[in-house]
Amino acid sequence: MTSPSDIQLVWFKRDLRTRDHAVLARAAEHGPLLPLFIVEPEAWAQPDASARQWAFVAESLLELRADLAALGQPLVVRVGDVVSVFEELCSVLPIGRLWSHEETGNNWSFQRDLRVKAWCRSKGLEWREMQPAGVIRRLQQRDGWARQWNQFMARPQDQAPEGLERLPIEVGAIPTAEEL
Repeated sequence: MTSPSDIQLVWFKRDLRTRDHAVLARAAEHGPLLPLFIVEPEAWAQPDASARQWAFVAESLLELRADLAALGQPLVVRVGDVVSVFEELCSVLPIGRLWSHEETGNNWSFQRDLRVKAWCRSKGLEWREMQPAGVIRRLQQRDGWARQWNQFMARPQDQAPEGLERLPIEVGAIPTAEEL
């Protein structure tokens, strides 16, 4: 059980926006939050990643950081292995819950998420993954998929929080493609 002072850790993956971001909206309802993007060098070494893609992500991170700063808490960026970054953050801040969108990626990101799930379980930390789009994971069968998709797509857009509490943490640099 989390307390009102526990920090809600919002892990941005591919969902680099504040508007219509259910994870950000729900996490903000539960207490102060730390918006986080983790640059994973191993992910950028995968055959389906490129410097051009990173340039787009880096530009998006700058915009997201500015949008979140306007709300009160800029985006925090860390470079490294996800579990190691989470471990370090939990050692310096009272993290109460991890939030993210479910990711539909490649096998590398799937395996990474399994490691995160195991780490959360070992720490007794709740991880709330939310569906970001019409892709529905873990379906046992496809019957009724279109109905579920239509219901999801008909939902109203989530609004960005009105304001965020500034937390005492260094925001971190956004690396260049060359640095990766």
